[in-house]
Amino acid sequence: MKVKVLLSVICLTFPLMSGCSAGGDSLTVLVGTYTGGSSNGIYTYRLNTKDLTAERLSETSISNPSYLTLSPDGKFVYAVSESGAESFVEAFTFDSEKGVLSRINKVLVSADPCYIVADPKQRFVATANYSGGNFTFIPLDVDGGLKQSINIHSFSGHGADSIRQAAPHLHCVAVSPDKRAIFATDLGTDRIYKIDLDTRTGDASKFINPENISETALEPRSGPRHLIFGRNGRHAYLINELSGKVTVFAVDLSNKLTELQSITADTCNAHGSADIHLSPDEKFLYASTRLRGDGIVVFRVQTDGKIERVGYQPTGKHPRNFAITPDGSLMLVACGDAGMIQIFSIDRQTGALTDTGKSILIDRPVCIKFANI
Repeated sequence: MKVKVLLSVICLTFPLMSGCSAGGDSLTVLVGTYTGGSSNGIYTYRLNTKDLTAERLSETSISNPSYLTLSPDGKFVYAVSESGAESFVEAFTFDSEKGVLSRINKVLVSADPCYIVADPKQRFVATANYSGGNFTFIPLDVDGGLKQSINIHSFSGHGADSIRQAAPHLHCVAVSPDKRAIFATDLGTDRIYKIDLDTRTGDASKFINPENISETALEPRSGPRHLIFGRNGRHAYLINELSGKVTVFAVDLSNKLTELQSITADTCNAHGSADIHLSPDEKFLYASTRLRGDGIVVFRVQTDGKIERVGYQPTGKHPRNFAITPDGSLMLVACGDAGMIQIFSIDRQTGALTDTGKSILIDRPVCIKFANI
């Protein structure tokens, strides 16, 4: 596949570039895709953040790597293979300079994992399994590989929407900033589960205790999807897929969630809100909406953690996932049904997005991650 950059109405094809700076003007970008069309798995690119040209570095074959995560030291990449009942998690070593992934191993997990997170201390990874209605906890070997002693924790129940919420549908897992708990969002039952970690043992396979699971109930037909935390751990932000609302929580010292605010992101009632991220300085919050009125909604974060809507930026079709560069200057949006990753500049004073007119063309992109080089 060739990498293309769109410049206004002129489409130019860029060959592989040589001499791209490995300093502050470039980033390594990892892209997970849905396969079956022209995409074959995970792709890496070198993005020049000044002229916004992109060099494709590698292609790694894997079925439906719909979500990726990097280890905290950047040496490993973990990817879900969202492929029905026969779904896997795969571990790779990662050379961020060359953008090359090398397989270590894989383990069979539950049906349709759609999210994966790595422990900040590199002891485990955890997945949210949409069709399985559960989450998987996988201890790691010292070489970064996946151990076979996995723990699967299932849930029960249903929500008010008889079609979208007929059963549990886990959609996200997140580690609390204090590293003492894992949170799992259940779109199917309008609940967020908190799993306290018992790390007194050195055996990561024993960190999870089913008796240490509590829950936070949301209003019916919310459909909780992605949950993120502020750096200090005192506030959390949730995008709800079905209601199209962003819920703001206060987080106490025991990691209990208390709702502070609920504000609409999806004004079209499309029931397709998808992703949510804070700007690196945490002055702004962004949420993607899909199915109608596809775009990115901009919120300003107030001193008390609450948010106010300040803008909206249309995007290409189906913006499932997006990522903000570490310096906060650019946003890359995976427009899955448009077959491209759109590049927007960010006004760091107002939070506003501007379409740069440049995009990386790739079939069905669904997850974007950055790795500094």
